[in-house]
Amino acid sequence: MNDLVERLGQDHRRLAQLLNLLEGLLDEFRDGLEPDYELMCELMEYLIDYEDQVHHPSEDLIFERVLAEVGPGHAVLNQLMQQHQSLMQLNRRFKESLEGIVHEEVLRRDEVERQGRTLIAQLREHMQLEEERAFPLALTCLSEAVWSELLAVAPNVEDPVFGQKDPERFRMIFKQLKLGRDG
Repeated sequence: MNDLVERLGQDHRRLAQLLNLLEGLLDEFRDGLEPDYELMCELMEYLIDYEDQVHHPSEDLIFERVLAEVGPGHAVLNQLMQQHQSLMQLNRRFKESLEGIVHEEVLRRDEVERQGRTLIAQLREHMQLEEERAFPLALTCLSEAVWSELLAVAPNVEDPVFGQKDPERFRMIFKQLKLGRDG
């Protein structure tokens, strides 16, 4: 498999783990409990810093290159690139709501939960569309030379949670994931 697509697929598998963690925290929230809001904020910070700044721009480079080629699949690629923008807005809005809770602002629980559930559902659907349609299309359309060029220009930042043994930043996420593996 192609190195860049493999890296993006690995990001998707890791993101799925984080979405499961966030979903569990939202379940606690729905049930009237007080979940770890700081962990939830940290999860959102990770999405904003890594997904929005590294992962999606890498995908956009691929999609733009495929769009420059004559062939099918342009509608789905344009849709995915638009979703990157809307997901970025959802990430920021949900993080602001969580920070509001931490700072004791009065917010409707059902609205905050809806924001989180919408984000999770849209991210899962988005990743599935990329895995099933966009990546296979790109792999058939683009030459090895183009893939080498894309790999050279794509943001290549070590994942701040999964790429380190014990990260300084995102320490709460790291500890939670480690507990899940060890426990």
